[in-house]
Amino acid sequence: MKKKSKFKKNIQKKLIRLGVNIDHAATLRQVRAGTTKYPDLIEMCKLAKAGGAQQITIHLREDRRHIQDSDVKNILQKRILKINLEMAVTTEMLKIALKQRPDWVCFVPEKREELTTEGGLDVVKMVEKLKPMIQLLKEKKIKVSLFIEPSIDQVMASREVGADAVEFHTGRWVLLSGIKKKTEWQRLNNASVVANDLEMSVHAGHGLDYEHAKLVSKLVYLQEANIGHSLICYALTDGLKTSVQKMFRSLND
Repeated sequence: MKKKSKFKKNIQKKLIRLGVNIDHAATLRQVRAGTTKYPDLIEMCKLAKAGGAQQITIHLREDRRHIQDSDVKNILQKRILKINLEMAVTTEMLKIALKQRPDWVCFVPEKREELTTEGGLDVVKMVEKLKPMIQLLKEKKIKVSLFIEPSIDQVMASREVGADAVEFHTGRWVLLSGIKKKTEWQRLNNASVVANDLEMSVHAGHGLDYEHAKLVSKLVYLQEANIGHSLICYALTDGLKTSVQKMFRSLND
């Protein structure tokens, strides 16, 4: 009889972690070109923690449209919660991560003209570039996830380059309906099974509101969800602490 994987057994017992992405709090500040000190991102981190978040996610974009270099430094110095730094696969970003040392780096695709991240990273085409970068991060005890589409090929390439986790892009699934939504959900589940079999953690993010957070919580082996835009929007009426509490319950009830 085949012995059951301890990796699978342990994952199923854990609550799903909530990473709160505060990029769009910074977006509001940058609307006035950084001439205001509000919203205070450190205060956002404290409110997220009070609401039950386990992690803060920030994306330092090449165009610096929301999070700034000074934000990365300040947030990591305070380290209210564990920090997940999303970034493009560039030498500039690698140097920043190695210097600032977040708990996690999540490599994401990035285009200057996009409104938000539009899809997953093509790890298959970037194996030779990613391998040495991930090795350098691991030498500094920084864990690495890759933001990818729920594709078996992308999952296998992620394992090849040494990723600790894959974060599945859920944006496409969120926007679909009917049979197409069911088909995309099956892709997510299949990719999650493969990721777990390869001993990588399974994360998810993009486009998740309360409703879809509750649905995505059923994703097999899911350990973590990173959610930002909807939480900042909900916070306009409910406050961030309450919104984070509601989102955490959506993931774990």
